[in-house]
Amino acid sequence: MRPYSEEQAQAAFEQLRQLCEEAVDAGEAGQRVLRAIEPTAQSLQQKLGIGADGKLPDGAWSKLPAPDRLDAQARLQGALDALTSATAASDEPQDSGSLMYRKHASNPWIYALVIGSVVVVALVIWGIYRYWDVATSAKATESQVLRMVFLMGAMGGAIHWMSSLVNFIGNGNLLRRWIPYYVLAPFQGAALAMLVYLLLRVGVLASPQNAGPAQSLNLLGLYAFAGLTGLFAKQAIEMLRDVFAVIFKKIEAKDKSGAAKAPEPSTGESGGTQSASKDGSTKKAIS
Repeated sequence: MRPYSEEQAQAAFEQLRQLCEEAVDAGEAGQRVLRAIEPTAQSLQQKLGIGADGKLPDGAWSKLPAPDRLDAQARLQGALDALTSATAASDEPQDSGSLMYRKHASNPWIYALVIGSVVVVALVIWGIYRYWDVATSAKATESQVLRMVFLMGAMGGAIHWMSSLVNFIGNGNLLRRWIPYYVLAPFQGAALAMLVYLLLRVGVLASPQNAGPAQSLNLLGLYAFAGLTGLFAKQAIEMLRDVFAVIFKKIEAKDKSGAAKAPEPSTGESGGTQSASKDGSTKKAIS
């Protein structure tokens, strides 16, 4: 650790004073940090003769022996780091009843999420089993294929729900504010799967005219892709963003080329335009 100069020490104590004032308004977290660093702050103030204004007297820092300066600097930096962390989170809701309040999920919510994920997966599996033969047959209609795409996307979202929930519960980091994310995951997966299906159906896979989806698409591959879309929703959204970025660039380039001006007709020396006659001679039209 590089030792503070007199000016750096003065700036650090000024920052400490400002952070202490901010921590007072930072709620419970700020008050807790203030109580923790209070002995350190009082000890430094007494050793250096710092007054109520929080300013370091001139020459007080340089008069300390080198070992004492390093010790005071380490304690001061620790207090600054703790206060900075506390004040950085001061914009979070302080009302414990708010869904955005930083609080771990309660046991009833954990039980509800675990049971809910099992129920959703069971229902989706039943739906896939119920309509699988129809959706994979050679006579499958567009609506039947789309229904299976919805189910597979929901299945992917439900699998992500279960795996992420287990990880956060096991790590002890499941916050209450994440509950809506898990509840909406199957619906997000189904909606994204539909968009990806339409993209493949219209833009990428060129189907023969008057051919149904069962004749023009690899249905098993399509359903697997729909399930992966729900499972990796974040990556699917990024893929759609990249696709539309390319499409919009092509549209802008086309608009710019269409807006280019046509070349103007050439003019003669007298300011008129020249036109060619049938026999190849040039006639001049005076403007």
